[in-house]
Amino acid sequence: MNDVLALYRNAASIPARMFLRGRVLLSDLEFVERYVPRTGTIVDLGCGHGLFANLMALRSPERNVIGIDLSPEKIEHAQATVQGRRNIEFRCGDMLDLALPECDAITIIDVLYLLPASGQEKMLRACRKILKPGGILVWKAQERRPRWKYAWTYAQEMITTSAGITRGKRGNLTFMSREEALAAMSGAGFRPRIIEMKSFRPYSDVLYLGDS
Repeated sequence: MNDVLALYRNAASIPARMFLRGRVLLSDLEFVERYVPRTGTIVDLGCGHGLFANLMALRSPERNVIGIDLSPEKIEHAQATVQGRRNIEFRCGDMLDLALPECDAITIIDVLYLLPASGQEKMLRACRKILKPGGILVWKAQERRPRWKYAWTYAQEMITTSAGITRGKRGNLTFMSREEALAAMSGAGFRPRIIEMKSFRPYSDVLYLGDS
């Protein structure tokens, strides 16, 4: 991930770079990247500073990556990392309001929990509509087990949303159970699969794959 972090050396503030280094340590993004198609148009929803979007673009020049986030400040940092590369771009806005092209894959990394369950279901249905036949949804989330990891995850996210580090309303965090997430994906028209993310990290991470 050093090559990805190097993109932010002159593109982000010191606090932002520290935050991104923490993300690299605490979230196994390279594990998730392996499940993203190597070619085609990839839409990364809730891309933040563009860390995962940049990882995907660097690992395969045959990907055309579009990162989307609601935060103008984070998108400004992300856009500063592009540096003339033609296989990545960033847009500020809500996916539900933007005119997006059909795509081969959609990635959602550690962000849907900021929406209520109904909002998550709405987002999944919107994702299904823009995916090409044979496309895939790659959704990294946190579930409610094991309980000690879930408690740690919830506490950390309460802190980051309260401090404004993560965009969301304090106390309005919705981590679906595994059963709820699979049902939501099926209801949106996906054929869901589960990839276990076992690691030393104190987070209840799980990877959901949705075939269109």
